[in-house]
Amino acid sequence: VVRRVHLRNRDRTMPLMEDAAYHLSSMPIAGSLGYLLSVEYLRKAMDKREAMVISKPIMVAYNLAQVVINLYVAYVLFVATGGRVWGMGMPDSPMVRHGVYLHYLCKYLDMIDTLLIVLRKKSEQCSFLHLWHHSTIVIVWGWVHNTFPTEYTAVYSYGAWINACVHVVMYFYYALTAMNIRPPPPLKKAVTMVQLTQFASCIVHAVSALFIDATPIQYNITQVLYHIGMLKLFLPLLLGKKSSSKTKER
Repeated sequence: VVRRVHLRNRDRTMPLMEDAAYHLSSMPIAGSLGYLLSVEYLRKAMDKREAMVISKPIMVAYNLAQVVINLYVAYVLFVATGGRVWGMGMPDSPMVRHGVYLHYLCKYLDMIDTLLIVLRKKSEQCSFLHLWHHSTIVIVWGWVHNTFPTEYTAVYSYGAWINACVHVVMYFYYALTAMNIRPPPPLKKAVTMVQLTQFASCIVHAVSALFIDATPIQYNITQVLYHIGMLKLFLPLLLGKKSSSKTKER
C-alpha cells in the first residue's frame, strides 16, 4: 500500500515539476543577468575614466526613436484588438502575439537607458528601482510571450499596449529635455501621473480578468504583484522629491 501511495504522489509531482521547468526555461533569465553583469562591468570601467560626453543629436535621436518604435507597437496592438485593447473575451491572434513580441524586444532596447547613464556617470539615476525594473521586466514579458496559451484570450495585450503608450509620453518628454526645451512643471507632473496610472490600471485589469476572463491565474497574480512592487518602489521616490522641493522652497 505504501508503495502504491508513493507512486501515486510521484505521478502528481512530476507534471508540476515539468510545468515549473517549462516556465523557468521560457524566461530570458540570461538576458537579465547579462544586463546586470554588463552594468557592473561598465561601472567599474568608468570609475577610472572621465564621464563621457554624449552629443545632443545622439540623445535626441535615441529618444525620438523610442517614441516612434513604441508608437508603432501601440498601433499594432490597437489594430490587432480592433481598438478593444483590454483584450478580455477576445480570441488571441498571430497579430496580437506579434505586437506583444515587439513589445518584449523593446525591453532590450530600453536597456540603452542604463548604458547612457553609466557612460555619463549619472550615478544618481542608476537607482535600485531603475536596475530592478530593467532586469526583471524583460523576464516577465519574455515569459508571457513564450508561455501564454494561444487557446485563451488576447487579455495579455493590454499590459503591452498601455506600457508602449506610456513610453511614447516618457520618451517624448526626454527628447524635449535633450533639446534643452524645458517643459513646464505641470507637464513633468503629468508624465509621473501617467506612469502611476499605468501601474494602477494594470492591477485593476488583472483583477478584473479573474472574474471576466478565463486567463490562467498565474499571469494575473504576476501582473498584480509586479505592479504593486513598482508602486511600492516608485511612490517613496516621488514623495521624497516632493518633500525635498518643499523644503527648498521654505
